[in-house]
Amino acid sequence: MAIQFCSACGDALPESLSPTVNCDTCSLTNQNNLLKSVTKSSSTDFPSPLRHKLTTSVNDQQSSSLSATDTWGRADVACSNCHAPDVRYTAMQLRGADEGTTIFYFCPACSARWSDNN
Repeated sequence: MAIQFCSACGDALPESLSPTVNCDTCSLTNQNNLLKSVTKSSSTDFPSPLRHKLTTSVNDQQSSSLSATDTWGRADVACSNCHAPDVRYTAMQLRGADEGTTIFYFCPACSARWSDNN
């Protein structure tokens, strides 16, 4: 919360919800101006290089994984959602080395995604 000062002696006034605030030092009654001021802010009001770097990195990863399907292979599998024949796939090793890979499928026609543990 913001600090309010006495208009006579300059001492910091105590916090109060009443329209007037009494100074503890000189006993002067001051108007409580803090009740009238409302401040609204969001994270965009305070720029952060770290937040910008994270947002840029996440957006780049999403756009590269969603739109750059030319790096995905073509599979002879019909889409489980719209039955389109042009389905793309990529494989990743997510489990132990002695287990199979996980295959991720993507349908460019309807944007459906699913995976299969191989």
